[in-house]
Amino acid sequence: MPPELSETPTIPDHAAEADARAGRGADDGAAAPAPAKGRPRSEAVSHAILEAALDLIAEHENTTDVSVEAIAERSGVSKASIYRRWSSKEEILAAAMESIKAPLPESMPRTSFRDDLIHLGHSMTRTFGPRDMKVVKCMMLAVKDNPEYQRHHKRLIEYRRKFVRDTFAYWVERGEARPDLDLHLAVAMFISPLLTIYVYGQYADVQQPDTVERLVDNLLAGIGTALAE
Repeated sequence: MPPELSETPTIPDHAAEADARAGRGADDGAAAPAPAKGRPRSEAVSHAILEAALDLIAEHENTTDVSVEAIAERSGVSKASIYRRWSSKEEILAAAMESIKAPLPESMPRTSFRDDLIHLGHSMTRTFGPRDMKVVKCMMLAVKDNPEYQRHHKRLIEYRRKFVRDTFAYWVERGEARPDLDLHLAVAMFISPLLTIYVYGQYADVQQPDTVERLVDNLLAGIGTALAE
């Protein structure tokens, strides 16, 4: 399966702190067991919820037939625990979609504009299995048809777009991109081809090991300082 471009950041699990303050585990008020090595209990519960949501979306091949009740039953987590983490089904689905995408890079090379864009391009791709590819297709439809899901989705992808936009701005300030660069349009010019090639599976003939590098070089030929002079 083709890699998929990630546009959303990881959502922190806000239930962990509340559970700790209340002196309970992530499920229905049961006493928390002694801390174990590895993933905290609350994070594991959140992971189970999101995985259940992803499974149900893929099985139904739509989001309409997925309910919070079904997610609770599949995950083995109570609805109360689910609603401590997310306020609605749409917010759960947005978080589930986000969870299968590659995270933002923890650091950037900052050695050149080209190096940063190549680093971003490679870090934002991830190979999806059959289940997750079904989820991606369903979520694309949900963005169009469900205003509440669209709101949560836009909130998440804006975080990633800002990260990419800030990278462009960093190199504009250092003279490696034209000073009149439209940052919002530049981000779209960078992200959209990767989505088209890797997520939507178009232009298979350009998918090569050096596709990201070639895309960046062609982009920079248009917005680099050489053509601005």
